[in-house]
Amino acid sequence: MRDMKKNASGTWSDSGAMIKTILPLKKTVVDNPVFQKLVLGLFFFVSLSAMMFFSALPQKYDVKVGEVLQENILARKEAINTIATNKLRQAAADQVPKKYTLNHTITAEVKNNVTDILNYVKEVKARTYLEDEEKIKLLMDKVSIEISEEVYLQLITMSDTSLKELETITKAIIETVMEEGVKEDSIDRAKTYIIEEFNNLNLPQELKSVGEEIALLTIRPNMVYDREATEQQQREAMEAIAPVRVYPNQVLIEKGTVITPEHQEMLKELGLLARDRKADISLLLGISCVSAFLVSTLAFAVYYFHKDVFDDNLYLSLIVLIIISTLIISLGIKNISNYLIPLAAGSMLISILINPQVAVFASFTMSVAVGIMLGNDFSYTLVALAGAIIGIFCTAKVSQRSDLTKAGGIIGVAKFVLITGLMLLNNSTPLEILKESPWGIISGILSSILAIGTLPFLENAFGITSAIKLLELSNPNQPLLRKLMLEAPGTYHHSIIVGNLAEAGAEAVGADPLLARVGANYHDIGKIKRPYFFIENQLASDNPHDKLSPTLSALIITSHVKDGLEIAKEYRLPTCITDFIAQHHGTSLLSFFYNKALDSDDEKKIDETSYRYEGPKPQTREAAIIMLADCAEAAVRSMPKPTHGKIEGLIRQIIKEKLSDGQLDECDLTLKDLDKIASAFSKILTGIFHTRIEYPDKLKELQRKDLDNGQYNNKQFAGQD
Repeated sequence: MRDMKKNASGTWSDSGAMIKTILPLKKTVVDNPVFQKLVLGLFFFVSLSAMMFFSALPQKYDVKVGEVLQENILARKEAINTIATNKLRQAAADQVPKKYTLNHTITAEVKNNVTDILNYVKEVKARTYLEDEEKIKLLMDKVSIEISEEVYLQLITMSDTSLKELETITKAIIETVMEEGVKEDSIDRAKTYIIEEFNNLNLPQELKSVGEEIALLTIRPNMVYDREATEQQQREAMEAIAPVRVYPNQVLIEKGTVITPEHQEMLKELGLLARDRKADISLLLGISCVSAFLVSTLAFAVYYFHKDVFDDNLYLSLIVLIIISTLIISLGIKNISNYLIPLAAGSMLISILINPQVAVFASFTMSVAVGIMLGNDFSYTLVALAGAIIGIFCTAKVSQRSDLTKAGGIIGVAKFVLITGLMLLNNSTPLEILKESPWGIISGILSSILAIGTLPFLENAFGITSAIKLLELSNPNQPLLRKLMLEAPGTYHHSIIVGNLAEAGAEAVGADPLLARVGANYHDIGKIKRPYFFIENQLASDNPHDKLSPTLSALIITSHVKDGLEIAKEYRLPTCITDFIAQHHGTSLLSFFYNKALDSDDEKKIDETSYRYEGPKPQTREAAIIMLADCAEAAVRSMPKPTHGKIEGLIRQIIKEKLSDGQLDECDLTLKDLDKIASAFSKILTGIFHTRIEYPDKLKELQRKDLDNGQYNNKQFAGQD
């Protein structure tokens, strides 16, 4: 009984039908390439962020003020001790003396004050109708400074000449003392100078005493505090103090130390305090930003420069897997030495399996991540990136597995030199250099070992055929090639020549010459099943097709493609090779048997499709080149008395026929490419199928006699063949 559910409108709905509708929708979403890319990108971002965060997260300490520390607290990365730096800078600022500016206006005011006092004395003195006591009282009211009554009495009893002399001398002494500058804290010293100056004068004691008291009462500081200049010098003094740096494994607080608030503040500042979650959040946000930048930059670079790789989620998954795996290995190895990081292994794998340019982008991502994981020391980033780039250069055109070993040696030497140079720049001791530099060589060797050991597994897991795998497939000792050589020697020889032609043609148009040559070696393996139905394997003069109908002959001939695909599956040949087997004839017409059928049965209508290969047509430049090379080799082989002109003409005629038959419609070869291919084929085939010199009858007879006697000397006719 179906599960029925009542909906919001009160009617009953079929929940089983809903499930059947939802499940295909979910499957469609999951299978969507864009959705898969988003999931892969999110996984890459989370994995990269997690590795960088947990490797950069320092050990935290839960300490309280007043408790005795039970272990040494060490710095986990290089940082700046802000608290210690600020203390030193504040001490330097406090040592800067205050800056003062000499104010001449104050000196003038003091001198004018002396003049005013004596002018008041003269004014009051002129009032003869007043008694001396009244004059003194009047002066005391008008003069702001507190001058003693004795001095006032002496002033009003002095003559005008003495007053004038007193004014001149007092102002001169005040000016002498104040021109040197009088600060608030040095006013007493200035007054002492005034007393000394008056004592040194050759004047009556009465006059000196009066002038001295007036000067001592009127003088005041004329050095004004310059706040701006002082603060500027304090800033300069603070800037001159270098930051107090904390280096990895440096002891911050020794065991047995009583924790103070300053210690607690320092640990908080360095992000080492257990209760401080703010530092963790800040670190996580920073790493998330960097990780997002690295992931998006890598994705954009691959999309912009290699759209074919970006469109293939399998390739993207492989890139992410290699990067993450390389970084995980780096995390495990960094405890031995930061210079041992085998970043070049990941770069070489991406270069070999996918593309060297993509490997460069991935190397940048990995090297920045490594720099963060190693405590934000980007000297390690430089060393790791340099090794990775050199590894890519060494594997851009790898021809055999031993090239990876050579690459490891080159990487090691380069990193050794770079590490030595960086340590010399940092004024490291020879012992330190000798201790760290050899890790560069070991890192290069380790990278090559990891690349060699991992490459076959990645090739099989992702179905990728690398250049090294192609080289292994081209080895004549491969079981399938050996079987072809023994059971269909003519086809094997034909395939070798087609391989040479395809390699030359691919080089001429910028295609993959190695892929073309290896594909040509296997393109006719289907002929192993019935070798003697193909003319190149017929040792006797009898041709089995003479006894068969054209239709049956065509079926046998075309079936070598299907047979080849079955054999390729049995021997687990990669897809890129099986594509050549399926496409090397395209949908070409077996014209010989088709025409034979037309000639043998005029009344019955002949179906042309029965005499065509099933296809598909060549989809790549390499497959199209193999098709043309296959036809060209077979045609030139059967040509009587071939010459260079005849060979090139025949090749161009074959290309023209394939072009007009539409066999080259689905590959991206241009007419210019076809011209280059024809020239490359002509050069090689002329060298193979050149016309031999016809020897004179006497030379032929002499040759025959020598052969009969077993005394034929190859040197007699050297160079004539």
